[in-house]
Amino acid sequence: MKILTLEANTATIVEGTAIKAIKGNFSQKLALTKKRIDKLNAYRIERAMNANNQNFVHVFSLLPLLIHLNHPSLPAYVESAPQGIWHFKLSDYQKNSLMSYSFHEAISDHHLKNQTYFDALYCMGSTGSITQTSLSDLDLWLCYSNKLTIEQYKLMELKITKLQEWAKTFDVDINIFLMNPEQFKTQTYSSGVTDEHSGSAQHFFLLDEFYRSAILLAGKRLLWLHLHKDEYQTAHNNPEIDLTEWVDFGDFSSLSTSEFFGASLWQLYKGIDNPYKSAIKILLLECYAHTYPKTKLISKEFKKKILSDDGVEYHFDPYLAMLELVTEHLITRKEWVKLDRLRVCFYAKAIEGEIRKNWRTEALQSLVEQWSWNAAQTTLLQNRPNWKIKQVMNHENMLIDHLLQSYRNLIHFARKFHLNPSIMTNDTDILMRRLYSVFETLPGKVPLINPKISSNVAENAVTFIEVKSGSSIQPGWYLVNQAPKSQYDSNLRYVHYNKSPVKLIAWGFFNGIINANTHLHTASNNLNTQKLRQFITDLRLTFPIQAPEMTQEDMHHPNKIRNLAIAINLVQDPTETITDLPKKVCQSDLFNFGKMQKTLVGSVSIIYRNVWNEIRTQHFDGEDAILKALKLVSNRIYQSAASPNSVNIFCYSKYLRSDLREFVADLVHKCITIQTGCLLHANELRHLKIAGKTWQVIFRKQTVGIKQIEEQAVENRENFANLTSDIAKEKNVFPQKISEFASEGFLQFFFEDNQDGSFNVYIVNEKNSVESYYNCSGTKEEKIRKINKLQHQKRLQTDTEISFSSFNHPQFYQLISTNGELSIVPFQSRQHLDYLAEQESKC
Repeated sequence: MKILTLEANTATIVEGTAIKAIKGNFSQKLALTKKRIDKLNAYRIERAMNANNQNFVHVFSLLPLLIHLNHPSLPAYVESAPQGIWHFKLSDYQKNSLMSYSFHEAISDHHLKNQTYFDALYCMGSTGSITQTSLSDLDLWLCYSNKLTIEQYKLMELKITKLQEWAKTFDVDINIFLMNPEQFKTQTYSSGVTDEHSGSAQHFFLLDEFYRSAILLAGKRLLWLHLHKDEYQTAHNNPEIDLTEWVDFGDFSSLSTSEFFGASLWQLYKGIDNPYKSAIKILLLECYAHTYPKTKLISKEFKKKILSDDGVEYHFDPYLAMLELVTEHLITRKEWVKLDRLRVCFYAKAIEGEIRKNWRTEALQSLVEQWSWNAAQTTLLQNRPNWKIKQVMNHENMLIDHLLQSYRNLIHFARKFHLNPSIMTNDTDILMRRLYSVFETLPGKVPLINPKISSNVAENAVTFIEVKSGSSIQPGWYLVNQAPKSQYDSNLRYVHYNKSPVKLIAWGFFNGIINANTHLHTASNNLNTQKLRQFITDLRLTFPIQAPEMTQEDMHHPNKIRNLAIAINLVQDPTETITDLPKKVCQSDLFNFGKMQKTLVGSVSIIYRNVWNEIRTQHFDGEDAILKALKLVSNRIYQSAASPNSVNIFCYSKYLRSDLREFVADLVHKCITIQTGCLLHANELRHLKIAGKTWQVIFRKQTVGIKQIEEQAVENRENFANLTSDIAKEKNVFPQKISEFASEGFLQFFFEDNQDGSFNVYIVNEKNSVESYYNCSGTKEEKIRKINKLQHQKRLQTDTEISFSSFNHPQFYQLISTNGELSIVPFQSRQHLDYLAEQESKC
């Protein structure tokens, strides 16, 4: 009798005796369940192999061996690193590979007796599914018990890094996570949020994904997947189950609603690099939320069918299971736009990378027929790598709207049920800062188009058109993706508009629309084509085309300037009107030229990339342009911080180009060195005379203003006093380290411990004004919970529709003193917890 028929287009069938025929014999039922799951596991592996190239097959096949056997003859060797997977057996492919590495020792004799450190190796996610492509990475859980010492754990982290580097030589991306089942069940997180690790952002949702998609590559089976609920709950009392032969990451008991906030944040975060996958998963979260409390987790439904007494036809594919569940949900709710977006994202995810004709292409064609798509729809998505800017922008707008709409719905769900997020504050900080850097819309910030949609959007020709006031169309600057037909053709369809010429140019350059082969044109009386070409060349020399990869350290610190470019007289050039140029011009005359004492700086354009990889711009015109530019640069340089990696001043004047460039460069250098405290004192730059007027330049440290404090994001002084309780006094004094660390645009809380067990709180608002509270009682965790609740209430009162692009979640930090030096770390981060452990050991 057929027990489980796998997805169509295959002849693989799990056969055997029906479970219901085995009455009361637990061992026989368990043996049959093992056979079913083993057969399904083997089939998933077969599909993963068949859907990919030989490089993937090689890495996928050898990973279990390289973890089981740590030997100098093999790749990724690390001396003394833990090795050995429970009951490991060599495959034929692994045996042949050992011979190719000139490895002649018998594994059974290679010190592996009593050295089995790892319980199992599983891969999870899209592997073996319809959405696994040549661009898909390989996520693996390396399960271990409590045998690893701290030193062994560090050695294994080093080995994992080497394994990732080895796989990369075959163009395969792998992520290996060291997973301890006992720590996982108690939600003890060994890692915070990273590019691949969700930290405390999700637990049960991660487990749901793992259980529905896990493929055993070596070692012990999963206990939860093999037992009915009552059998699982009594497994520790069942003499027929040897728990040492199983891996157990725990049960769901009930869906943890407190995870919706962290999980939705995590999907937005992952959507930066994997928009299609995240678009599908965040809809799954929405589906789970809408059906709460009767939520049917996919993993539970999958397990129910695996353990069914009757033979069932059921596809194992976890991504098809997501598609089916969300489709049914959206049809029930008649959300046709979301359904269309779901299908577009699913198809786009499934065709990424190299397209090889295999079972995946046939299954996708079957889906397309079910959706009644025509050839034009599939052809359009298949041609995505060749899309140009207009198509890419429309598509990205759809993706962002989809992600942020779902995020908003999930936040509404969390507030409806008055849920306290389970995500740790330091993980929230990292996610919020990254989302802020990508999604927040700010004046002067250049929106960057996701390169994952199309890798090449360069145009053959572009034209920058300036429209003056008084025209029938909006004044400002327009980018047209073709050579000009006429100077002001209002019928031309423009690609992008901005009031600022420098922001529009930066948008075209940093999004790859303009490259070295693009023919540039202008239709402007103020910016000619020659200047534009030179400016683009200068930008190319100043900014790396590929943005530097951000580190966790970057996200922990303010978004300080990394690369800075300043363009003098790009758009307005007063030197063009000079008729009698002196043989020698003093620097002081450059800002006070001739009898009219006219400044020769007509416009200043600023572009910089900060450490969060945001591109910011500013453009100033008029007599005070240089003053405004110096002020902006100075305020973007954090006190006592490192100077920018690069500072470049460019000048595009008709006359006195080098003189103006050198003078402005000197002023900028003085401002930066004064702010960073490197060499100069503030009195090195005290006065500037511009256009006959003398200006005083004042550099001062942050000060506290009571009137500003009353306008901060915390409700008001009385509310915060209630939160902190027992405030002894307020002072306008705070550690200087805070002013160096604070990030403009965020509400930040800094805790400082006192010897009597109380603590101080310094609040820095979005404008970097500071308020201090001393000798607070109670626990910090309780204060944080109340602060977050207060913030949510305020947003509900002021925003009936939550802002899609607001990620200014309160951020919390701890001041610690190590070896007499004060430093700031995220609250409850690894650095903070290590510091507390060290202090406790001293006591």
